[in-house]
Amino acid sequence: MALLSERQQTAQALAREIIRMGAWVTSPLPLDDNARLRLQVLDKDRNAILEKLGSWNWSPVFVGTHPRICPDGWKLTSVYQIELPPERQPIVDDRQPIMGELATEAKRKTPEEVLQMRKYQGWK
Repeated sequence: MALLSERQQTAQALAREIIRMGAWVTSPLPLDDNARLRLQVLDKDRNAILEKLGSWNWSPVFVGTHPRICPDGWKLTSVYQIELPPERQPIVDDRQPIMGELATEAKRKTPEEVLQMRKYQGWK
């Protein structure tokens, strides 16, 4: 079994709490890197569950409605999805400092060289 990333662990913990509140998680777990967590909520429980998720700083986005078969017949559910923040890729600082010497007066072009260059280019 592979180790779960922090994002996948968060998705599984959130899915457990959503199921505990009486909704259904329809996304396969462990959650894929680019996937959103989808959930179905019965209309009678919708406000309470969305309020609870909002208090945890999650903002479910409405996707649509679907029927769901329950023990007491067909029920209308609302489908929401939650965007989990992606894993941050660590950036390795492998830059090397630029080494070299600064131009000194002795290495600058002499005025004689500058005059010859201008004469060659037709400026004088």
